[in-house]
Amino acid sequence: MSLLTVGKIFHVIGNVLWLGGGAAAAFAFAALLSSREGADDKVRVAAARALRTVTLTLVTPGMLLSLGAGLVMLLSYWSELYAKAPWMHAKLTVGLVAAAFSGVLTGRLRRAANDPAAIVKPGSLRLVGAVLVLSAVAGVSFVLTRMGQH
Repeated sequence: MSLLTVGKIFHVIGNVLWLGGGAAAAFAFAALLSSREGADDKVRVAAARALRTVTLTLVTPGMLLSLGAGLVMLLSYWSELYAKAPWMHAKLTVGLVAAAFSGVLTGRLRRAANDPAAIVKPGSLRLVGAVLVLSAVAGVSFVLTRMGQH
């Protein structure tokens, strides 16, 4: 099995954990906050702590796995992959945006888990979830269509 194949496998696994797990956590907490149960401080704090644990044990390592495997592929196949693939520039930009929104998610969950009076708006979490889903769709689209490559 080639380095590129192994890199792709780890990159995809990392993306599923990172983007899928992050979107699921964001949408789950937004749904709780929008519900009647979300008004109870104890329920909200317990849910935030549980989702933060999931985020720190699955989403963040998934992001690091995805970025690490992607970097190994990028550096190993620089002239074949990056230098001749305009779509890769767009994919890397989307990845940076997704990483930033993952940071927003963990910050919101940390605040909600540590401060019962913290105000975390469901709309902001829905935005984070949507950006993570759209990042996954965009990344797959760039790879499948090889946008701009001849």
